[in-house]
Amino acid sequence: MMKRSVLWLLSLCLAACTLMAQATPASPPLQLPLTAQKSLLAGHLSMWFDTAGTATWQQARAQTFAPVPGNVNLGYRPGVLWVRMQIQRGENLGGHSPAPDWLLEVPPAFLDEVTLWIEPRVNLAEGQTIVEPPSQVAGAGMHPEQRPLWHRNSVFPVDLPEAGLYTLWLRVASDNIKAVTPVLWHSNALEKNTQIKTMVAGLFYGIFICITLTALILGFTVGTPIFLMCAGFFLLLGLNLFIADGWLGLLLFPGRPQVADTVSTSCMALLSPLFVAIFSRLLRADQFLPRFFTWYVRIVWAAGLVAILILLDGHFEQVAPLVNMLAMVQLVVVVALALWVVPQEASLRWVLLALIPLLLPAMLRLARNAGFDFFINWLDASLLAGITLHAMTLLFFVARHVGQSYKSNLQAKIQVVAGVAQLAEQRDFVALLSHEFRNPIAVLDGALSNLSRQALDTHTSSRVGRMARAVERLKYVLSYCLADERLATLEHAQRVRKPLTAAEIIEESLQQLDDESRRLQLLAADPASQTLLDDAHVLGDLPMLGAALKNLLDNALKYADSGPVQLSVQVQSSQITFIVRDHGPGLDEQASSRLFDKFTRGQQSPYTPGAGLGLHLSRKIVQRHGGEIRVHSASGGGVLAELSLPLIIR
Repeated sequence: MMKRSVLWLLSLCLAACTLMAQATPASPPLQLPLTAQKSLLAGHLSMWFDTAGTATWQQARAQTFAPVPGNVNLGYRPGVLWVRMQIQRGENLGGHSPAPDWLLEVPPAFLDEVTLWIEPRVNLAEGQTIVEPPSQVAGAGMHPEQRPLWHRNSVFPVDLPEAGLYTLWLRVASDNIKAVTPVLWHSNALEKNTQIKTMVAGLFYGIFICITLTALILGFTVGTPIFLMCAGFFLLLGLNLFIADGWLGLLLFPGRPQVADTVSTSCMALLSPLFVAIFSRLLRADQFLPRFFTWYVRIVWAAGLVAILILLDGHFEQVAPLVNMLAMVQLVVVVALALWVVPQEASLRWVLLALIPLLLPAMLRLARNAGFDFFINWLDASLLAGITLHAMTLLFFVARHVGQSYKSNLQAKIQVVAGVAQLAEQRDFVALLSHEFRNPIAVLDGALSNLSRQALDTHTSSRVGRMARAVERLKYVLSYCLADERLATLEHAQRVRKPLTAAEIIEESLQQLDDESRRLQLLAADPASQTLLDDAHVLGDLPMLGAALKNLLDNALKYADSGPVQLSVQVQSSQITFIVRDHGPGLDEQASSRLFDKFTRGQQSPYTPGAGLGLHLSRKIVQRHGGEIRVHSASGGGVLAELSLPLIIR
């Protein structure tokens, strides 16, 4: 029941619309006063669209023309459009001479072929046929020297010799019909209007060209890509505007409107991705929506390039509306991005200011080009002014953005240089302290050794032992601090690396080992594994890798008071692993999570000499060689340390 009611309602609405369309009054004739400088024809027009495009004047005259409430606006609907205009010229008053000849201006400039017939109303006898009046032809498809008047739009002289009713028949053939706006002018008024428009347009064009050249020069001198992107954006924007609506299309492509349309629309297809790329960078979209805008810009670039390829294949009428819609979408997306980012980054509000001069006129212009039925007389002028102001503000804010970035980079470089100098000074200070402390510590160590060999009472012997352990720990701290500073220095130096075998690394670590305890056991490999070990090589710095393995052995010997410390080597498909196994108390659970941090020591052996730097240095060395260190508790007690290095693939 509900569906039937909806269908009845739709039928009634359709019938009402049909009756209203049929009841639309015919366009009234334009009463042409003698004193007017300009007569607008909007509201006095009727139209008929020739789908086949083959009708003659006699055939078109016999068709039913539909009244047009304003100017004719078809959007991107290519074909042949017939426009009928009825003009009523009044009688001369007071014996004054008739008004000078009128001129009919038919914008826009890119209409391919425009033909005009002026038919005076005459009383015909029965059976007599209307004689076709002479026609006048103009349009972008004609060379400028063949047109009735040199003008960027089609201009026809309209001779109305006597008072009475005249019918003007206008035939417009184009692949790019958007808005046809006929206007009747007096010759002096049209000339004055043309001069004013040319002067104003020339002023804006000159400013726009200067802005483009400035962006281009800054791009090459400063070396910042965003200036070159702005220069390309301004260049394409200017070409699109000057070819489509200015004199440039007539000068560069006289008599070839299809080529001018293709070039202009191709510029528009490239404008969209450049526009998005520039403003997404200014709005820092890579910080807020990095993946989305990276792919979005790529998709818009791909859409623009595909549109150009289709345009070159001759499908202008299908692609041009899509290109305009694409430009509208990009403008909306960038404005939405600015409105979303600016509340989070107040310093970027100037980017939104650069969009405001372009937003309203561009949206109105693109909407009109897409076929929306409205026309504003000041639209073209406002668009030119808005684009020029947009270019000025955008270049100013881009220069400001680049200047701030350059200043930030300069400050960062100054801070880095100051930090490097301060770090070098600290290292020199540590080296000086270590050198100055060594002699007094050596004297204390010798004196305590002599005291420990003498017969002392229990209390004095205990105190001497505590002093000896403190001096030993101080020696470790100084030696490891120097080692850590040397390693930090070597990170910035280019050390010579060469292929090394496992035996060479083990021999280097044993030579650096201070404790020559017999508890250290080197486990021999079976013959098959030994063959693999002999052929296995790692690329590295021998003293550094020897020091890394030496620290693992030294820790095992120190923290495992008794029992053997075993060293073995295993070779796998892509790495070689040195395994150090002790039978001591195992890992301290509290310190295991911070095992490789600086100055971290276990609580189980508080009197064991050490600085908590051995594993930290070993890990840094191994990571620089692309390897890793793992330390964990072994089954059956003790600690298992594994040092793995990548093999050289031969």
